[in-house]
Amino acid sequence: MRPFLLLFFALLMTPVAATATSCTLRMSAETDFPPHLIKQQQQWTGLSVELMQRLAQELDCELTFIHSPWLRAIQLSEQGELDVISHFSFSEARKAHFAFIGPHHIESIYLVGDPNKLAASTKLEEITSNSDFGSIATLHGAYYGEKFDQLSQQPAFARQLVSISSIQDKLALLRANRVDAILEDISVLQYWQTHDYPDANRYQPLLSVYESPVYFGFSRASLSPSQLKNIANTWQRLHQQGEFVAIYNKYDIKNYAKLLPEPIL
Repeated sequence: MRPFLLLFFALLMTPVAATATSCTLRMSAETDFPPHLIKQQQQWTGLSVELMQRLAQELDCELTFIHSPWLRAIQLSEQGELDVISHFSFSEARKAHFAFIGPHHIESIYLVGDPNKLAASTKLEEITSNSDFGSIATLHGAYYGEKFDQLSQQPAFARQLVSISSIQDKLALLRANRVDAILEDISVLQYWQTHDYPDANRYQPLLSVYESPVYFGFSRASLSPSQLKNIANTWQRLHQQGEFVAIYNKYDIKNYAKLLPEPIL
């Protein structure tokens, strides 16, 4: 999974008579991560935000935002103090604590850099053999697939990896020549380029590293099986009705047709 989106929610069920809605969804947005999470004048929008807003509306829930770092949010979700994490990739270990609803995005991680300085490659193994990519920025705690994990165990390659804690630092590090390449979702690079981020057009995808569906991960500690089933059924119904298409089109996501509902409850 890509723990970069930093998107979490806490679902607090309250009596219908107490509020205009039957529940409150508290959504944590730690950092600006377009096109998935975008902060504009203290307001949050973006692909994942709008998808959750539509789901919350159908569930008759109010959606509010709070701040919570990613790794802390996972822990709180496992303890039942938060309810859902966005951009969550499935694993058997995580299944013990989370139900997976979606997927809501196909994450396509690429090695991104300046093609005038670095040659494109066709195989991940070339990172440690035939090609020298110099220093590569990775997001702390992010998952880039089994192959990349195995390569990262090689000391010579591990020394080239630069772990950073902020998504926003990636493009800045490239522009400042502090790193030679970064690992990034292709949707993020495309957003940088179409919205004229400084120097973004200098950088191109050089190598496909990992592709995986990502889900909304709902906490089993805070939500009952019946609640989880209702959320999954609501997501599937909205998907079948085409309610999400306009949102994906708004953010220029082309591969949403692959996002067939596959809840793992």
